[in-house]
This record gives sequence, structure tokens and C-alpha cells, in this order.
Amino acid sequence: MRSTAGRVLAGVLLLADAGIHAYEVIDADVPFLIGGFIATVVGAAAGALLLLTRGPRLGWIVGGLTALLTTIGYIVTRAMPIPTDEDDYGNWLEPLGICSLVIQGIIVVMAAVALSGLAPLRPGHLVQEAKSVTPGLQPEEPGSGSPDEPPTSP
Repeated sequence: MRSTAGRVLAGVLLLADAGIHAYEVIDADVPFLIGGFIATVVGAAAGALLLLTRGPRLGWIVGGLTALLTTIGYIVTRAMPIPTDEDDYGNWLEPLGICSLVIQGIIVVMAAVALSGLAPLRPGHLVQEAKSVTPGLQPEEPGSGSPDEPPTSP
């Protein structure tokens, strides 16, 4: 799933999910739901942006975790009565919810496949990607030491 087409598809799906939750936040009147919807919008949009720029591994992690946590939130609010949110209890077939669940399921599977490929995920890769997408931070050149190390002579 390292292909550009896979990343673009995932980015579009994440933006669609962000749009669904941005629409849902308009009608939300329960504070924790508003916070959850906003967190989903921000996480999905950030994941899409990272997937479509220079941080695809970070994008898979952010987008995949956002989709997974949002799915868990949907299940919890439908499976048990939540104080101040009794309307969602048992409402499993809410159309935008089902659409969002399908999108999130696809994203979670795509992220799992992308992150479990032949090249293992290492913290160093994530640091390099974070530096490449963060203004003001420059990725280290291969073979260059840290700025604190004195230059070595040949």
C-alpha cells in the first residue's frame, strides 16, 4: 500500500470522514460528542495531509488511529447509554454513522497493510518524516553527525 494511488485513495477517504464529522458537529449538543467530532475532523484531515505530502508513514499512523478510535467511540455510544446522550443508545443504523464506519474500516485495513509491509516501521523513520513536514526542521543528511559533534577530518 505504498503506492501513490493507495495514499491518494486513503487521503480522499479520510477527508470524506472529516467532512461527515464536521457536518455532525453542527447538530451536536453534548460537549464530549462535540470534542470527539472535532478530534476526528482534525485527526482525519491531518492524516490525509500527511499521506498526500512528505509524511506517508505518519499519515498512516494518524489516519489509522483516528479511524480506529472513532469506530470505538461509535460502538461505545451505541452499546451503552451515555449520560446526556441517550439519543444514540441503540441507534446502530444511523446513515451517516454507517457510511463513516465503512470508510473507517477501509482506512484501518489500508493502514495496517501499509505499516506491516516489507520495510519495518522504525522510530527513526517517523522522526525523519516529522522533520520533513515541520517548517524550520531540516532532515539530517545521511552521514552527517549531530550539530553538537565536532566535524571529523578525513
